Amino acid sequence: MSESTPRNPVMIDPGWLFILAGMGVLAAVVLIPASENLQRARWQRDRALAVEKHRQERVTRYEEYLAALDEQNPSLVLALAESQLNEIPEDRAVVQGPAGGLVGSRSQDLSVFPGLEPPPLELQEFRPTQSELSSLVTDPKTRGWMIVGGAACVLIGLLPASRGWSNGRRADAGGAGRT
Repeated sequence: MSESTPRNPVMIDPGWLFILAGMGVLAAVVLIPASENLQRARWQRDRALAVEKHRQERVTRYEEYLAALDEQNPSLVLALAESQLNEIPEDRAVVQGPAGGLVGSRSQDLSVFPGLEPPPLELQEFRPTQSELSSLVTDPKTRGWMIVGGAACVLIGLLPASRGWSNGRRADAGGAGRT
């Protein structure tokens, strides 16, 4: 009878698990801070667009007011004469306000500009997404350790696989092998 070599079942090299884990950690070290920077840049862009829109609305309101002044809109001219010059047309009477004062008297704010201003802009604060992994890879104290740990896992995964028992034979303590 010829001696047949026992066949070992094909096994996945456990080194691949270390390589995958190490590459995952190194990818997290690179991608999570970049993603946070991208979120911050998008937040700044959205904030700048909101400020621009608010200012454009303000300019539009002032342009409409100026156009009404240039056209000498009768209601606007009367309102300005009443509030700024304290003059009212002869066919109108002075109106009493709720506190007994005169509507349009100097006790009220006579400026037209508060009515032209758009409502105040409410801007949101930046809130990055927080997780345990993101805090580990963005904190300067632990980021280096994460890089070292990921590189060590990749190095361990690249080491040659162990061959186990050679040809199904094992050396006993006494030096005699199996036959």
